Amino acid sequence: MATQGPILAARCRAIYASCSQLDIDDDTRRKMMLELPGVGVESTKHLTLDKASLVLDHLRKLGADNPKKTSSTGRYPGAPSTLDSNAMYQKIEALLTDMKLPWNYADTIAENITGGRSGGIPRLGWVKDKNHLKGIVSALAAKHKKEQVKAWAFLDAELTAHGRDLEWCRQRCQEAGVINKPWLWRECLQTLDWLVGEVRRAGKASA
Repeated sequence: MATQGPILAARCRAIYASCSQLDIDDDTRRKMMLELPGVGVESTKHLTLDKASLVLDHLRKLGADNPKKTSSTGRYPGAPSTLDSNAMYQKIEALLTDMKLPWNYADTIAENITGGRSGGIPRLGWVKDKNHLKGIVSALAAKHKKEQVKAWAFLDAELTAHGRDLEWCRQRCQEAGVINKPWLWRECLQTLDWLVGEVRRAGKASA
């Protein structure tokens, strides 16, 4: 079984979010992954980075809205070339992925933190100072927290409207294998967005 590192975990969440957007249920997703050339597994627990990228590429071709696209010069345009070996970059990727933001959003933050337009570093990949990198992570984490508040307000409204509760959400996340990838489901924007779709589908099924 592949180790669920931050990058792989972020891609698995993106797969669930894309399937939710396309109304692909769990059984269909498993069959799709099993039959997809180069993938050949039913569970996201058995995906590697390359296999997860193949699944995301396929879902994008089906119409999923994902801001990242694969590139022959790197997995995603703008991603630092040392992404896999830099823990700070991996934290940044996980936050960007969860908020569905492109890498150039982090470039803008990097420029502001390192001096602004008058002399800041315009690309994240050029930032070497650890304190600057920590500042970039902190800025993204603060935005992530604000987005969580908005996401929870939206989910709470759906739960109330369809007679569901937090325990139902937790059990659904447990069943789908997204209970803590790479952070707790309650803090993951894509998981919260996915739950909104699950609540609505459950409401329609019981109507």
